[in-house]
Amino acid sequence: MHDKIGVLKYFMKPQQYDTYPIKWNEIFGNKRKIYVEIGFGSGEYMTALAKSNPDINFIGFETSLTALYKAQINFHKNNIKNARVIQGDARLLIRELFPSNSISKLIVNFPCPWPKKRHKERRIFITSFINTLADVLKKGGTIELATDVDWYAQEVYENFSNSEFFETQDIIKNFNRPIKTKYELKWDNEGRNKYLLIAKKLKSFKIKRVLEGVSELPHKNIKDIDIEKLKSLKDKTFKDNNITFTVSSVYEDLLNDRFLLRVVSTDDDFMQQYYISIYKKTNDWLVKLDSTTIPYRTPAVKYTVYKIAELIEK
Repeated sequence: MHDKIGVLKYFMKPQQYDTYPIKWNEIFGNKRKIYVEIGFGSGEYMTALAKSNPDINFIGFETSLTALYKAQINFHKNNIKNARVIQGDARLLIRELFPSNSISKLIVNFPCPWPKKRHKERRIFITSFINTLADVLKKGGTIELATDVDWYAQEVYENFSNSEFFETQDIIKNFNRPIKTKYELKWDNEGRNKYLLIAKKLKSFKIKRVLEGVSELPHKNIKDIDIEKLKSLKDKTFKDNNITFTVSSVYEDLLNDRFLLRVVSTDDDFMQQYYISIYKKTNDWLVKLDSTTIPYRTPAVKYTVYKIAELIEK
């Protein structure tokens, strides 16, 4: 039986923070170098790296909750103190959570290459993410990609070679590293080819962030609500420059004077789903983010709360 508190201490919820980018020296209690791994799976590779490099801080990004939990079990078993994990799209969150010139190394091991043309924008190293890395990586910082897909290695090589912010080493075929992922060991046993790409940052690019500075929790008190107007919001979309939101569902609890709106909002490429709670207080109504979901407090999220309050006020 695992010590759940001990296991889950590695898991971060950056959307609960009030200030961005994150002050990583406060998270780790030191100013050591930062390495980031995207798609760490069960965490064997990051565990081994963190254990053999206690003078480096490691942050991993994953979308799978199962993988996140397995990785934390590995950290806990190995008494790792210099690692944290975050759930979400690394391409967006690395842009928002890391200051300029803060990451020393980015590692990506055997990612899905998304081979179909219609899925091209799902690949990790698209132009927008390369520009993000030109901001958040330290000068001289590196990107390390390991893959077993030859055309994908070549595509990423060309993408970095076409960027003025990076220089790219020749692809290394059938490389050998002191620490290997479980898939890498499997490929080696099967005699499959694998490819290693290393790119180094030459100069910086200033990226535009959605989250920056202090982010307050949006809420709005209104005197009374128009219930018919509130119900009519379902399936409607609202837009203000580069931010939009759509009310996908409206739930009501009339016995308790409470409504819940399911919302999808976007700030450019940053999409989130969450709930807006509307309920009766003693003398007025409160419109706020519902505590069952915790979105990042982007301009679209704030706009959603205040716009809904404006639309439903009687």
